[in-house]
Amino acid sequence: MAQTEATPYTSSVPTDKETKPMVFRDRLIMDIYHTFWMGMPTQVNHMKFDPGLNVSALWDFKIKQKPLAFGVGIGVTYYTQYSNALLRYDDKTELMRYFILPENVDYKLLKMNYLSCNIPLEFRYRNNNGFKFTVGARVGLIAEISQKYKGDDPQNPSDTLCVKNLRIENKMKYNVDVYARIGWKFVDAYYCFQLTPLFEAGKGPKIYPMSVGLSFSLF
Repeated sequence: MAQTEATPYTSSVPTDKETKPMVFRDRLIMDIYHTFWMGMPTQVNHMKFDPGLNVSALWDFKIKQKPLAFGVGIGVTYYTQYSNALLRYDDKTELMRYFILPENVDYKLLKMNYLSCNIPLEFRYRNNNGFKFTVGARVGLIAEISQKYKGDDPQNPSDTLCVKNLRIENKMKYNVDVYARIGWKFVDAYYCFQLTPLFEAGKGPKIYPMSVGLSFSLF
């Protein structure tokens, strides 16, 4: 009887489950937002749009076989505040205060800048269909609070001034934020609230930035 050689059995079913590569891992994130300054003195009129920017570079630690991950890294946060009041240190009371500009003083720019360097920590959920959300917290050091002014000299309206005030006393040395993002693939809605005020307790206006905007995951 002729002997035939046995052929090995091959299966068309892959042994490992194929998964699509994840492109947007949220390793470099840019948040663009408008800030609402909670607790501002009622006499101060501030602009309807105070733009800001946050940039974070993070390491993404994915949990095996789950749509969950953790992110940790470094970031820089920038806020602006446009208003009709000069932020000054009152030598008599040793407090930071807003001084409303008289109506006869004409000015082109009156803006507060707020810059902090921070460490973000995030808990992330990402679905294969692209839906994702993030909750996180940031702890940072306040690098600068300053105010720029360009306009008439309040003491002598016939003269003009263009100055940057760096003497912002009694400011907090650190900030703590909580935030959330929800979106699809590389675009998210963004919300953030700073738990710590800008100034030390009892030494300045008790104001907190709260931000709403959009986030973009670059890769």
